[in-house]
Amino acid sequence: MATTTIRVSTVTRDRLMRTRAQDFGDAPIDEVISRLLDEHADQALRAKMRADAEHARSNADDLAEIRRVQAEMDEISAW
Repeated sequence: MATTTIRVSTVTRDRLMRTRAQDFGDAPIDEVISRLLDEHADQALRAKMRADAEHARSNADDLAEIRRVQAEMDEISAW
């Protein structure tokens, strides 16, 4: 596997190393970063799914309102 070097502040490096020690034991730093990125992607996907579900509920509410108004208009038109 090819490798590269990235520049981060010492504060970020230290946070990463603390996270590694606390949550990942002696896992290689590459694995730690990959797992953190996977967790982030999972959280982003879950947030999108929640937003999509809320949007669908909102659409259902809008549709119900449209049907209610249409029924009232039909009733008025029948006069």
